[in-house]
Amino acid sequence: MLKKHLSQHLIKDKNLLKKMVLLSKITKEDTVVEIGAGQGDLTRYLCEYAGCVYAIEIDRSFKRHLEALLDEYKNLNLMLCDFLEINLPKLCNDISKPKIKIFGNIPYKITAPILFKLIENRSVISDAFLTVQKEFGERLTARPSNKIYGAVSVVCQLVADIKILLKLKSHIFIPPPKVDSVFLSMIFKGQCDRITDKHIKFIRNCFENKRKYMKNTLIKHYGPDKVKRLYNELNLYESIRAEELEPHKFLEIFEFLHE
Repeated sequence: MLKKHLSQHLIKDKNLLKKMVLLSKITKEDTVVEIGAGQGDLTRYLCEYAGCVYAIEIDRSFKRHLEALLDEYKNLNLMLCDFLEINLPKLCNDISKPKIKIFGNIPYKITAPILFKLIENRSVISDAFLTVQKEFGERLTARPSNKIYGAVSVVCQLVADIKILLKLKSHIFIPPPKVDSVFLSMIFKGQCDRITDKHIKFIRNCFENKRKYMKNTLIKHYGPDKVKRLYNELNLYESIRAEELEPHKFLEIFEFLHE
């Protein structure tokens, strides 16, 4: 029995599940951590293509389904726990792997916490393949001057190359959610570690009032004189808004203000 409070929506289409795994280009060299294994439908394909799979599931009612796969797939490890509580660097250290891949059909209610956990642990994650709510996926890939472009768009695009691989209609899920979904890839960039928590906080500050002039927000944090010098040095026009700037521009502004 699926639990509504856990936002459980399963994909049972075997052809679609296999297509997702093939699109991820997982090989026997890869260790994959699956978020929300459910009944193990996707887990099977991950085990067939990956070298090692860690299936994470918080709902113990799925235990019987997942334990049945342990005899069939010797490269499967089952963890009945909350993914948000897993220490990913420790896991990598324990299994002597510098980086892992993440795969999962993400519960809508905790998409943001999971996403930020991935970003925080990007030093040990090479890439992630996620099924998320369509609106959320579009926010991650949104470009400047789009009304859904915001701080999460900027942060994610600075640390990763994000691409929507498949658009998924609600009817393919059991039970069908009220919205459509997308399957996307998030390939972390080689120099993504240079984006610190200070950068992320700064970007969020810039979008405090995204419909208003960014200058007013910056003056509140850095004072009028420094902001005036910033605008002159970087040739920013007075009425520019945060939602109009390319992701890399926020790094230039940050470096100037914190030099």
